[in-house]
Amino acid sequence: MKNYLKYILFLLPATIVSSCDSFLEEKVVSGVSYDFFETKTGIETAVNGAYNAMRWYVGGERYYCLTEYGTDYVWEGADGGQKDAFNKYSVQMNPEAGLLYEFWENNYKGINRINTALMYLPKVADMTDAEKTLREGELRFMRAYFYFDLVQHFGPIPLMTDGNVTEIITDFRRAPVADVYDAVIADLKVACNALPDAARQTQRGRATRWAATHLLAKVYLTRGSAVNDRRGQQPDDMDNALACAEAVIKSGKFNLENDYTATFDQHLQKSSAETIFAVEFTTDVQFNGDGNKMHLYWVPTYENLPGLQRDVQQGRAWKRVRPTPYFQTELFDHLSDSRFYKMFKWDYRANKESSIPVWQAQYFYIDENGRATDDLIYEPPAELVGKPKFGIGDTAAYFIPKSYGAKDHTNKVLDAAKNRQLQIDVAKSRYTLIPVDNNTNHFFPGLLKWLDPERPDMNYEQGSRNFIRMRLAETYLIAAEAAGRKGDYETAATYINAVRRRAAYKENEAKPKEWTTVDEGDPERLTASTEADMTVSAADISGDFISFMLDERCREMFGEMNRWEDLVRTETLLERVKRFNPDAANNIREYHKLRPIPQKHIDRLSPQPPLNEAQNEGYY
Repeated sequence: MKNYLKYILFLLPATIVSSCDSFLEEKVVSGVSYDFFETKTGIETAVNGAYNAMRWYVGGERYYCLTEYGTDYVWEGADGGQKDAFNKYSVQMNPEAGLLYEFWENNYKGINRINTALMYLPKVADMTDAEKTLREGELRFMRAYFYFDLVQHFGPIPLMTDGNVTEIITDFRRAPVADVYDAVIADLKVACNALPDAARQTQRGRATRWAATHLLAKVYLTRGSAVNDRRGQQPDDMDNALACAEAVIKSGKFNLENDYTATFDQHLQKSSAETIFAVEFTTDVQFNGDGNKMHLYWVPTYENLPGLQRDVQQGRAWKRVRPTPYFQTELFDHLSDSRFYKMFKWDYRANKESSIPVWQAQYFYIDENGRATDDLIYEPPAELVGKPKFGIGDTAAYFIPKSYGAKDHTNKVLDAAKNRQLQIDVAKSRYTLIPVDNNTNHFFPGLLKWLDPERPDMNYEQGSRNFIRMRLAETYLIAAEAAGRKGDYETAATYINAVRRRAAYKENEAKPKEWTTVDEGDPERLTASTEADMTVSAADISGDFISFMLDERCREMFGEMNRWEDLVRTETLLERVKRFNPDAANNIREYHKLRPIPQKHIDRLSPQPPLNEAQNEGYY
């Protein structure tokens, strides 16, 4: 039997669950009344329904639009209906945006389920006090989780902590941000004391004390990061953030994986010692709902390149999100930091014999308008002409993080001489060579963190990867930032170096071919450790500490759906988007640090409040 939590939607009439020793099984019960929630089965149903709401984030084109679009180190891909609103901050970023209401509705449904369960929990006769304490801890953890996400995106929001199943309420006043943070912290403190002191519960997917403690550390860090924004920050927020993060680190329950790849390896991630909390998915379609669809969005349109077609191993290309040229060429120390090459798929293997290209007799320069000229740039050896460039299983397309400085992100030629050399190198290559200059919204290195090769076929969307929401590397970075914000750069460097040492190449570890061919590494150091090069000192990080931490969080957690929140938290969204994201630079304004309150919510309020009370500045 599989040992994971089966999520059930909490509805009336309801599908409810009964438990056995290792997992929860569904039973359909009709004619349920609210008295049902005065039973153990009713409470378990409510708890599982709240967990289920956490799956919404990755069940479609949702959370990545909210957290990766409109930031500094990712650009939009070729398709997707959300990019104008969320990446470009166009006029479509408005109260009518459907995704915002889905987010709002999902989280408030979860909160409503939780409030109802908490109201009935004391009345349940067939649960022990210990069982009630455990479930209360889980419910309060989840309520804090949902409110924390909402307050980061929307600012002042309705704050409901009481269950109400008998009255229709239409007057939802928005609570100040400070009050929401106070409520989140209060819930997490209860959860920390109520939840089990274990790396994970027997049923994976349930929260533990350490998940609540990690989240509490992040909440304190977020509240206390504000300088201009008023979040109710307190003088001891950084002390508390550091203390909570250190409690998780020193608990002995978790360890950093030895290799960065292991943090997102499909086979290891469900049991990784680094994972603190994950939203569980399964290959059992009966219990997988919409599945985890994040595997779709970071894959280039490789099937449109010669010798390639879609397959399960290389992914289904919805090409929604891609790394920026700056991210690829400037953010990492390519010779020392293994994370860069390990997190992306750089080569795509031939699997379509009918489209494998053959060597032509001559290759000509392509002008700025995409037309072939009579300028000969490469003439291959006569013995190659007419022969296939590669075979099945060979590299058919290869992305390299090398910029010739020849083109900008729109493919406009910036330097004719450099563009000529780029085209010569591409023509000489036996596969489709795609340097950074040739990256487009269709063609870019694919992110491996979400790829799901265990799907039954190439068109299957409901992936089974877990949604890792909290892992120990982030805990170290939270501790580091809290210490640095207190002026203790020695402690900050210690925690940063724990993460960076893991990211370094180890002694005798095989380095990628690019280490010498692209990045010009010294062949005599090909098997040498780079830990010393990855280690930072207090002096290295103290100059512009927040910028360093933002970059380090990106190097470690790129694509893990927290970037927009990081930029808003550190009050750097406007500056960094203007600097790094040309798609958004002209449109973004200071008020975009908050999302518009969904109009569907405002329309249901009675009596109708003044719009400046119901809506965020900039959206009315």
